[in-house]
Amino acid sequence: MVGVSYHELNAGTQRTERHTVGERKQFLVVCVIGVAVLLNAFINAGLFEEVVIKDGGVFLGGEYIYKISDRDYAATGGTWRSIRQDLKTDQHLEDDKSFDDKLYAVYIDDVTTSNGRFFSGLLTSEDSSANGKKHEDSALNSDHSMKQRLLDSPNREMSDFQRKERNEFERREYIIGTLPSVKCAVATFPYTDGFVSALLTNYKVFPTIAKYVKKMAKGKLIISTTCNRDKQMCTHYIPLEDGDGEKFLIGHQSTETYLLGVNKDDISLDPRKILKGLKKLAGMGEEL
Repeated sequence: MVGVSYHELNAGTQRTERHTVGERKQFLVVCVIGVAVLLNAFINAGLFEEVVIKDGGVFLGGEYIYKISDRDYAATGGTWRSIRQDLKTDQHLEDDKSFDDKLYAVYIDDVTTSNGRFFSGLLTSEDSSANGKKHEDSALNSDHSMKQRLLDSPNREMSDFQRKERNEFERREYIIGTLPSVKCAVATFPYTDGFVSALLTNYKVFPTIAKYVKKMAKGKLIISTTCNRDKQMCTHYIPLEDGDGEKFLIGHQSTETYLLGVNKDDISLDPRKILKGLKKLAGMGEEL
């Protein structure tokens, strides 16, 4: 009888524990390429650019058709995508960049926490029924027509699946308010319409603006932001006169009153929430 040892029986079935030299090199190349792509994205988004802040600007204000959100400020891009979808005259058309200069976000809580309430919506002239402005391409893109499309968006036809897939922000109704015309400082910074830009806005642009306002010893910090994808630039308006910041609340609670009714756990830096948010920004989860 021929004896067969245990090691001989398993010699052909055991997997090699260590990776081959070729596999290790391949993994290293993939890692280097990934880091290079990410670094390039940060550079293009303004990693080494200065946040330029100038005094003497004017925020024109006007009628504001908006929704309110209370989550990470990095979700702003997602809210703008939702509003642009509502502004389309034909839902099958591609994304329209012509709306960019009309879309504004207004951050009304502490921007240094990167989380809080903000408005996102369409800023029109004071009288949205007036047509014929020079920058408007046609009656379909007049202030009045765009305002009406937003207000009618909850009633537009959509499939049961589309209605079910709408996120919390998309299900909210638009509110009509008025943003004031005020003197302000104006900050500009590059924009690439992605999660990298969102991160740099939260952790570079807003802290720089907050330091600037604190140095000026002015009142409540409010930032109103618009971003143009063709120009790859965001413009941030910062009211500097005492009392002007409160005018941007449009009747909503002050930050102090709002925080009294908020569970601290809801605004804490929970790593799971941060990871979930990054996945959404990268398009790996529910649309923001």
